[in-house]
Amino acid sequence: MIKVTKEIIDECAKNLMFELAPGQRELILEDFSTVMAQIDFLKSIPGVDEAEPMTFPYREHQKILREDKPVRPLPSKEAIKNSPTRLGNQVKLPKVVGNKNDQVDE
Repeated sequence: MIKVTKEIIDECAKNLMFELAPGQRELILEDFSTVMAQIDFLKSIPGVDEAEPMTFPYREHQKILREDKPVRPLPSKEAIKNSPTRLGNQVKLPKVVGNKNDQVDE
């Protein structure tokens, strides 16, 4: 397996057109060290290579899953009737993404 080095991180950042801030390369390198240690631990588990991948976790429970059937959606008035704040026929939520210069309408 390839060893992740500062040079490889720099090359990947360049290929992805990222500029790394001072100290980021070391943080990424530290994260890769943690991931590689976890992979080494998983490889040490006896029989892990012979285990069948779990590509569909519900295979055992397929009989209890309902079959999808198309249904008519709720009318918007019915769907938002329990919302404490509305804007027309939409649910009004507080803004959670922005910057410190954004003004929030109350």
